[in-house]
Amino acid sequence: MEAMEILDFFDKIRFDLIGVVVAVTGIAVLAFIVFFRSKNSITSRTFFFFSFLTILWGLSNYFLYKFTDPELAILALRIHIFLTIWHSYAFFQLAYVFPSEKKELPLWHTYGLLPFAFFSSALLLIPFVFTKINDFVSLPQLTNPERSDGIILGGIVTFSFLVSGITSLYNKIEAAKGDQRRQIMLMFTGMSLTAGLLLLFSFILPIGFNNYNFVPFGALFIFPVIVFTVYAIYIVELFHVKNLFAGIFIFFLCVFSLVELTISDNIEQLLLRIVIFILTLVLGIQLVRNTFEIELANEQKSELMTFATHEIRTPITIMRGYASILLDGDKGQINPPVIDLLQKILISGNEVISLLSQYLNKSKIELGQLQYVFARVDVVPLINELLTSFRVHAEQKGLSLTKVLPTKEKIFVNADQGKLREVITNLIDNAIKYSPQGSVDVSVTHEHGKVLIRVTDTGVGIEDDTKKILFKEFSRADVQKVNILGTGLGLYLAKIFIDAHKGRIWVESEGKGKGSQFYIELAEA
Repeated sequence: MEAMEILDFFDKIRFDLIGVVVAVTGIAVLAFIVFFRSKNSITSRTFFFFSFLTILWGLSNYFLYKFTDPELAILALRIHIFLTIWHSYAFFQLAYVFPSEKKELPLWHTYGLLPFAFFSSALLLIPFVFTKINDFVSLPQLTNPERSDGIILGGIVTFSFLVSGITSLYNKIEAAKGDQRRQIMLMFTGMSLTAGLLLLFSFILPIGFNNYNFVPFGALFIFPVIVFTVYAIYIVELFHVKNLFAGIFIFFLCVFSLVELTISDNIEQLLLRIVIFILTLVLGIQLVRNTFEIELANEQKSELMTFATHEIRTPITIMRGYASILLDGDKGQINPPVIDLLQKILISGNEVISLLSQYLNKSKIELGQLQYVFARVDVVPLINELLTSFRVHAEQKGLSLTKVLPTKEKIFVNADQGKLREVITNLIDNAIKYSPQGSVDVSVTHEHGKVLIRVTDTGVGIEDDTKKILFKEFSRADVQKVNILGTGLGLYLAKIFIDAHKGRIWVESEGKGKGSQFYIELAEA
C-alpha cells in the first residue's frame, strides 16, 4: 500500500466516532456480562442502569456537533444536559449500593433524591438553561449556546451527585476489609478519574473557558471506570464473574464491525455493515448470556454436590463414631461376632466417605474450583496415622500391614496435606482391597533431595496393558476377579494431585498374581 493510500485510509476514519464506538461497546458488553451473571444483585442491576445511561450520554455527546440547524442543535444540547443529570444520579446510586447484593433504598432516596433528579433534569429540557445558538465554534458544527442563569442549576446538581458518590465510596473504604476493601478501592479510583475528566473536559473547559477542543472525545473519559471495573472483576471476582472471555471476544468483534461501518464508501456498504453490526451485537449478547447461564448451572451443580456430600457424610461419620466407641470397649465387653460386624460397619463407612470425596473432587476439577494450600508437611507421622486407621481393614482380610519408616528422623515435603493424605489413603486402600492374602508394606525414604513413598502389596498384580490406562478416568484393574467397591477415580485423582505438586506417581508389577508397587516421588522441603 502506497503512502497516499495510507493517508486516504486514515482520512476516512473518524477517530471521534471510533472513540465513541469503543467506549460504548466496551461498557455495553461489560454491563450485559454483569447483569446476566447476577440479575438479583442490586449492585449488578444498578451497574446495568449506570451503563445504559453512560451509553446514552456518550452518544448524545457525539451528536452535539453533528447538527447544522440551530433548532436541532439546541435540542441535542438540552437532551445531552438532561442525560448528564441522570448519568450523575446513576453514578451516585451505584456508589451508594456498591458492593451489596441486597440493599433497601431509604425513604430520603425514594421520595427526595429521585424526584429532585427528575425535576431538575426536566427544567434543563426547556429554555431555562440554554435559550438559543449564538454560533458554531471552530470544531465542525460544534454549538456555542447562549446561556442563562439556569446553567448554574445543571452544574450544581451534576457536581453534587458526582462528589456525593465518590464520598460515599470513600467512606466505605474505611469500614471494609479484605477483598471487599479492594473492590471498593478499585471502584473509587476508576470513578474518581472518570468524574474528574468529565467535569474538566466536558463542563469546566467548555462552559467556563470556551475551550471545546476535547468535547468530541467525551466518551473516552468513561474508560477509567470501565478499566478499573474490569480489573476488579478479573482480580477479586467482583459480582462473582469468572469467565470474561466471551465478553472480550464480542467486544472486539463489535468494535471491528463498527470501525468498518465508519469507513463505508457508499450507502449500500453502509446499510450492509449496519445489518452486520446489529447481527453481531444480538448474537454476541446471546452468546454472553448462554455462557453465564452455563456457568450458573455448573455452580449450582457444584453447590448441590457439596450439599449432598455433606448431608451423606454427616450420618456416616456419626455411625463410624459409634462403631469406634463400641470397638474401643468404652461401653463394655462385646463378643467376637459383634466385633466383626462393627469392624465391617467401620470399613464400609470409610469406603463410602472415600467415594463421596472422589466424586466431589472430580466435580471441582471439572468446574475449575479445585484449590491447593501448600505447607511444609512431615510425611512420617502422616503415614503412621493412616496405617493406624487401616489396621482394622487389614485384620478383617487377614493381611499383614507393615511399615518401614524412620523412627526419629523427620522427612518434610511441600504439599497440600489434605490432598497428599487422599493420595496415600487411596494407595493403601487399593493395596488392601486387591490383596486376597499376604501383606501390604509401606515405606518412606529420601535421597538426593527427593522423597519416595512406596506401597507394596502381594495382590492380583497388574498387566502391562492395564498399566497404560491405570491412571486414567474410570479405569480399574482386574475387577472381574476381585469384587471391589470403587469409582475408578482414585488413581486418576491421585495423578492430578501429584502432578499439581510437581511430583511423580507410577506403578510397577511383574504381572498377574505377582503383586504391585506404587510409588510417589516428591521434592524434599
